[in-house]
This record gives sequence, C-alpha cells and structure tokens, in this order.
Amino acid sequence: YEELLQFGTAFEQLVNAHQDSKTTLYSNAAKEGAMIQYQQPMLQQQGSEAEISTGNLPSVQLTQEEERELGGAGLKTYKDYVSVSKGWFLLVLIVLAQCVFVALQYLATYWLAATIQSHRFSVGIVVGVYAVMTTASCLFAYVRSLVAAHFGLKASREFFSGFMDSVFRAPMLFFDSTPTGRIMTRASSDLCILDFDIPFTMTFVISGTVEVAATVVVMIMVTWQVVLVAVPAVIGVLYIQRYYIASARELVRINGTTKAPVMNYAAESMLGVVTIRAFAATNRFIQTNLQLIDMDATMFFYTNAALEWVLLRVEAMQIVVIVTSSILLVMLPAGSVAPGFLGLCLSYALTLSSAQVFLTRFYSNLENYMISVERIKQFMHLPSEPPAVISDRRPAPSWPSEGKINLENLRVRT
Repeated sequence: YEELLQFGTAFEQLVNAHQDSKTTLYSNAAKEGAMIQYQQPMLQQQGSEAEISTGNLPSVQLTQEEERELGGAGLKTYKDYVSVSKGWFLLVLIVLAQCVFVALQYLATYWLAATIQSHRFSVGIVVGVYAVMTTASCLFAYVRSLVAAHFGLKASREFFSGFMDSVFRAPMLFFDSTPTGRIMTRASSDLCILDFDIPFTMTFVISGTVEVAATVVVMIMVTWQVVLVAVPAVIGVLYIQRYYIASARELVRINGTTKAPVMNYAAESMLGVVTIRAFAATNRFIQTNLQLIDMDATMFFYTNAALEWVLLRVEAMQIVVIVTSSILLVMLPAGSVAPGFLGLCLSYALTLSSAQVFLTRFYSNLENYMISVERIKQFMHLPSEPPAVISDRRPAPSWPSEGKINLENLRVRT
C-alpha cells in the first residue's frame, strides 16, 4: 500500500480524489448543520409516524445465532446415543462383564484375607485359586473392553451416516444461513469426541460405579461402623458433583459455540487476503483473530479449572473417610476382627478414595462429552430437499429418443 502511493501512479490519484471528496463532504455537512437542527423536530415527528406504519414488519436475519441447549443433558441424551446405535444389548453386556470382573477381583482378595493365616490349605492351593480368579477377571476385563470398542464404533458409524446424509440433503437455504465453521466444528471436534472419548469414558464410568458400590459393600461386611462415615461421604460427593456439573455443562456448551467463529474468521481472511493487504488492515485482522482464539481458550481453561475444583473437594472428603475408618479399626476390641480382614478393610478404604476420584473425573467428563451428542443431533433432522429420484416419475428406458426440450409454465423474473 505504501509502495503504491510512493510511485505516483493512478492509484495515488484515486486515493487523493477519495480524500478530497471526504473533505468536501465534511465541509458541506458543517454548513448545513443549522438547517439540520432546524428541521430536526419535523424529522422526529415524521420518523415516529413511519415507525407506527412499519412497526409490524418482521425483522429478517439470514444468519441465525447458533442454537445452544440449556439445562441438564438428562437421560434423553444417553438414551438417544444408545438408541441411534441400537446398542442396548452391548451396553448390558458391558455392565455384566464389569460386574463379573469386580466380583472376581474382590473374591480373590477376600480369599487371601480368609486363608492367609489358616492352615487348612497349602500355599500352592491358596496361590493357585488366587491366580485362577485373577486370570478369569482379566478375561472379563478384555471382553468388556472389546465390547465397548465395538459399541463405540457402531454408535460413531450411525451418527456419522445420519449427520452426513442430513447435511448433504439439506436445501441451499441451510448453507446460506449457516456459517461453514458451524458445520465444520460438528464434523470435526464433536464427531471426534463421539468416536474416541464417549465410548471409553462411558465404560470407565460404569467400571467406577460398580467398583465404588462393591467397595462400600465389602467395607460394611468387614466393619459395619464404617457405614457411619462412608455413606454420608458418598452423599456429599454426589452433592458436590451435581453442583459442579451445572456450571461445567454450560461452559462446555459455550466452548462449543466459540470454535465456529475462529474457523469462519480464518476462512474469510484467507479468501480476502489480497483486499486486506491492499487496505493495510493486516494488524487489525490479526488482533481480531487473536481475540477469537483467546475467547475459545478461555472457555477451555475455565472448564479445566472447574474440574480441578471438584476433584480437590472429592479428595478431601475421601481423606476424611480413610482417617475415620482407621480410627474405628483401632478402637475395635482385640480379637473381634481377624488381622487379615482389618488389612482388607484399610486397603479398600484407600481403593474407595481413588475410585471415587476416578469416578468423579470421568463422570464429569462424560456429562460434558454428551453435549457433542446434542450438537450433532441438531443437524441430523434438518429439512430435506425433494428426493433426487421419484419412483413413479421415472422417464422411459429409451429416453432421450430425440433432441427436444419442452418448457411448461416457465416464469422468468426480470
């Protein structure tokens, strides 16, 4: 831009003419200032009458604001995810495999605690039974992971096919009123979450739920006094989770709407890069792009900060459970509980802490990931244009037999 001005070409004459016209316009506006002030009351009166006459006309906006759900995702989103993939049987199989896996793991540890000081079984039998139970639990863990991968692949295929069919069959009005970035974010990041994150996160949530329930049951069976602390702690953790998810869910939804402007602005800047450089507006476009990126990164940062907030409080609650369980075990009368079972209870108290933190993290992530299911389903039921092939309107097999075109009821707008 600066080089073109220095060469003294026609471009410089054009810029000078533009500056002269602006100077003339401003001077004329200053001269007519008194006339404008004099006519302002009449213009205001006429403007109010015009407002009455055009007040009932609807405003038209081609590009609408991006839709964003409010409130909890609810069970409907989970039901839609499983129903679209037709994976109810696979989901039940995952739950059963996880239950058997946890049961065998806990039976193996219970077997060691019960026979470690008993002389009724030899060391070979004790170790052999423990090895058999552990190996069987590993097999069920493998089955669970295999079924979860198949379940996720099936769900991804169904959602991808439904999304692409709906978008490709949408009328042109949809593409005129929907920015490209809004479609691309669903076809990239949301489908990526649907492919990789949701299936395994859902499996981890099922695993954590079964493990926490089994741990509490075993602790109650060994020392029932632990229930006085474990149950209130679990209730407190659930309350903290609910308090956190209400905010985290909306943060994820807002983060989903901040990605499309970044992609739109980048695409528009690349298309108009010649014009941007000609008007020396490169720095302005760079700053605007950085602001959009900062907005998107801010939502991502807030989401992770909220997750760390809830994990800190869950870990504090579980530390209280561990300390209280240890104090109760020390206060028990001597000989009331076998030493092996005391060690089993303490090890399960430590397991409960890690399992509760594990469950809280992945359940919170799953709630956030299900927002992608909502966003993809918004584009799976778009109005479709007429079908490309109408069965009862098919031409004859010999068509076209001659080179002739008939125009019927043709209307041309001039």
